[in-house]
Amino acid sequence: MDETVDLSAGLPGRTGVIGGIESLVLDGRRLYFGFDFTSDQVLSPLIGDAGAMARYAARHLRQRTGAHDESYWAELVRASVDGSELVWRDEQRTFTTGALEAGDAGAARGHLLYLRDAATAGDGHPPGSTVANWDLLFAPYARREPDGNSP
Repeated sequence: MDETVDLSAGLPGRTGVIGGIESLVLDGRRLYFGFDFTSDQVLSPLIGDAGAMARYAARHLRQRTGAHDESYWAELVRASVDGSELVWRDEQRTFTTGALEAGDAGAARGHLLYLRDAATAGDGHPPGSTVANWDLLFAPYARREPDGNSP
């Protein structure tokens, strides 16, 4: 996990947005993130600590009922471990660097491509660049070589 991401600052253009908490597993490590289900955009970096995710959300995210404190968001962080609003099965949100480097996201391939689009940085950034530290997930998949194919 890239610990150099500044969690005190929200993502430009993605703060104060209504969203929820999702999570995925990369190489056995649970990573949390904010997600806007209306615009299909990630709202945070990938965050490897549940408490840090709750703090980030309390600072930078909203629910339809407005701003909420850290304990409220901590419940949503915990719920993101047991289920997802984005996928039906856990294997669709579980990744390994080795499989991604081999170009094999397995059951998670569709979700990976969806998240790649949701984490793309927008105008003013190089094409295909992602927000914050989302390259942790996408770089291994993009590195696959032999046939030159990439998502």
